[in-house]
Amino acid sequence: MNSAPESLRVFVEPELDGATHMQRDRELLESHLPGMPTCLRLYTWSPPAISLGSMQDAARLLDLEACQAAGIDVVQRPTGGRAILHWEEITYAIVASADDARFGGHVATSHAVIGRCLAAGLERLGVRATLSRPALDPERRLLRQPCFASPGRAELLVGGRKLLGSAQRRTASAFLQHGSLLLGPAHERLVDFLLDTERDPALAATMRDKLRRDTVTLGDLLGAAPSFETLVEVLVHGFARTLELTVERAPIPRDARSGAGGVGPGRGLAER
Repeated sequence: MNSAPESLRVFVEPELDGATHMQRDRELLESHLPGMPTCLRLYTWSPPAISLGSMQDAARLLDLEACQAAGIDVVQRPTGGRAILHWEEITYAIVASADDARFGGHVATSHAVIGRCLAAGLERLGVRATLSRPALDPERRLLRQPCFASPGRAELLVGGRKLLGSAQRRTASAFLQHGSLLLGPAHERLVDFLLDTERDPALAATMRDKLRRDTVTLGDLLGAAPSFETLVEVLVHGFARTLELTVERAPIPRDARSGAGGVGPGRGLAER
């Protein structure tokens, strides 16, 4: 394995639209070459958006007219996993060399290492999270359910309830992992935009109950959600300390500062 640089490049980019965020993450993955520093982006979404995993079909999963009427963007992630409503949450994206020994060289170990980084950061807030160990889903039955309906590989749980969901994509030279950390209960509203639950009120009620029962937010755990700035501070610390890297704050691209290149509500999917 190649030796890796000792810095963590941190991009802090709140309040951009979903298309801009996904474009930025794709660019970081596609431009990452062996030996380049690990990159960490931390961001929020404006307007709120539903992101779909790379294997999901928006037209078969979502009521796109309802999303547009509610001002909800719909975008496709370059990573896998299931649908997430990005609202009252903070998203991380980490890009690193595929052969970086800090991440163990394959999907399972990199998920676990990143999970430990996130848990170390949240511990500074007094939150003690553990890593999930899910059963396999070889028939992909879970693809039509929300991400937060069940835990995936090495995701964060508190008291058995899911606090953070993640998904990854790997290329020959690098990998990108996304994750969504829940701050409040707005993720439960994803049920309102799913075609399956729209057709079946009983299923909708069951799924809402499951999300309320099986997820937990930082607002629940701490009495109020921490500020974005506080979360950036603790998460960056968790990654830098666990990976033994020094922090380098990256300059924000001009288009990211302005949100240029983004799309209006419900149009993000057409831009991919």
